[in-house]
Amino acid sequence: MIFASKEYLEEIQRRSNADEKYLRLAKGQHASYTFIMQAELEKGVERDIVVGYQVEEGKITDIWVGERRTDFIISGKYGVWIEILAGKMGVTKAFLTRKLRVRGNMMKILKLVAATER
Repeated sequence: MIFASKEYLEEIQRRSNADEKYLRLAKGQHASYTFIMQAELEKGVERDIVVGYQVEEGKITDIWVGERRTDFIISGKYGVWIEILAGKMGVTKAFLTRKLRVRGNMMKILKLVAATER
């Protein structure tokens, strides 16, 4: 499976929507997200990778590759995203150290950080 491909996003959607703990943490959430993994030539990533998803009542209802208008845009270098996915860095730490930048309502996204960490 190729990272950030449609197939990869479908698997994230399937696992998230089947995860009871995630669903409890995300209950009542209604938001859309764009994630921008910025190119890092030294890591073999020549261009930005952009993906996104829509959450309704805590469930991921739509996924996509590419840009769309969303409630939140979260961006950072490709390597930061890999550290988060590998469990070497938490999302909260990445926000606080500005390794990830957020455009959108920061108070709202901080309320959702437990679901995001999951």
